[in-house]
Amino acid sequence: MTQHIKVMTQQNVPANFEKFERYLQDLGLPIEGVLANVSEREIMGNNLPQFILSLSPEVRKNATYLSKFVAGTAIGLYDASLNYIWNEVVVNLRRKIIIYGLDIFYDSAVGGKLREFYSKEEDLSGIKDNTLLDTCRKLEIISDLVHKKLNYILMMRNDIGASHPNEYSINSFELLGWLQTCVTEVINDVPSEAAIAIKSLIENLKRTTDVLDSQVISQIENSVRNLSSTMTGNLIVTLFGLFTNENSSNILKQNIIKIAPEIWSNCTDNVKYELGIKLDKFKVNLYKEKLEAGEKFFEACDGNRYKSTSARTIIVTELTEQLLEKHHGWDNFYHEAPIARELMSYIVSSEDIPTEREEKMIKTILRCRIGRGIQYNNGVSPGGRNYYNLFFEILNEKQIIIVLKLLEESSINGLLQSSICKDQLDEVLTMLSTDLLSDRIKEVLDYLKQNITNIQKIVKTKPYLDLTKSIFNR
Repeated sequence: MTQHIKVMTQQNVPANFEKFERYLQDLGLPIEGVLANVSEREIMGNNLPQFILSLSPEVRKNATYLSKFVAGTAIGLYDASLNYIWNEVVVNLRRKIIIYGLDIFYDSAVGGKLREFYSKEEDLSGIKDNTLLDTCRKLEIISDLVHKKLNYILMMRNDIGASHPNEYSINSFELLGWLQTCVTEVINDVPSEAAIAIKSLIENLKRTTDVLDSQVISQIENSVRNLSSTMTGNLIVTLFGLFTNENSSNILKQNIIKIAPEIWSNCTDNVKYELGIKLDKFKVNLYKEKLEAGEKFFEACDGNRYKSTSARTIIVTELTEQLLEKHHGWDNFYHEAPIARELMSYIVSSEDIPTEREEKMIKTILRCRIGRGIQYNNGVSPGGRNYYNLFFEILNEKQIIIVLKLLEESSINGLLQSSICKDQLDEVLTMLSTDLLSDRIKEVLDYLKQNITNIQKIVKTKPYLDLTKSIFNR
């Protein structure tokens, strides 16, 4: 079938192009710089079918914008085709968001008082593309690497696509490369069975008019134990949002309270503290009904120790989130510094770091201090560097252990492919090493510094795992 399509494309397209160009001329319209030239069309005709046919029939039959992409390339309008493939990516990501949970997405994407205006699928159209990508990365719907690739394609779409006037000519290999990224990394990426199961559970909870019996509750609890920590976290956040929603029925709230404790027990502490921060925001914003419902939710889940009543903790958390957002954004070298300065105005000693936010703050600042692995300023914000250094210099031994654990985590470990990032980490390890540390921690830090060139793999080897066994309680 692929060969049949190629032959048809090679035989018919050039002649059709000439007719179309003559048609434009007959209308008195320009043809220079409007359509791709014949050689570019032939490249596209020879390579495009295999990309399209790599999609499953189920995906293809609903990919309206892919049809427009093919039509655009057939005519030679590459800038319009770039717009179409990007639209297909946006539509696909929105479908994934609906499966993962609208409430989870809106809670992360929309802040403050605007949040109440976002609840339905139709409201996704009000989310900017940059925010869409950033939030999908934050929720792990897409990886950090895919986020970077899609961000670049979005930039190209804005700069050289048909969305804005420009004089740039897109060549076939560029367009095919962007198509391949969009197809393999997004369009052809099917949501996991776990994500679909969570969506089904939420929908069934909303629809049911009866209180769940013990057998159904037991089945739900057993299935939850097999979910990943990310999926479990997403589920508890959604249930919390439904329970604190004034429009939720009493039956829905009763059923949520019946299943929430088991789900809660399978979540990470970080998610629980995030919900604690939401309680504080309810209080600050005078959402009395939401606050009362949230208090009941925490009490039912035996989660009172995860509450945070400190306004200072809220501020530090929001600044940490802003810092990470600026780090992933454009001109991060300039935009990180003011946030880092304000954040460190709350942190003078290790005791000033809120215990419930330790890991998130350490992870964020570690990412910023390791940098982005580019030559310019060695990948680290010049204005932010001193504040990051101050942060690592005040950490206590317990917090240094968190830093060491993070080196094994994929989001940090992945950065260490870059030699520049390794050099920056070497400087961090030097700052962490003081005479006040235990001999074992000193030994671990020295071992990492001695093996810094191969650190990405070292932290996964048996000698290192044995060395850190006692301090990590493996």
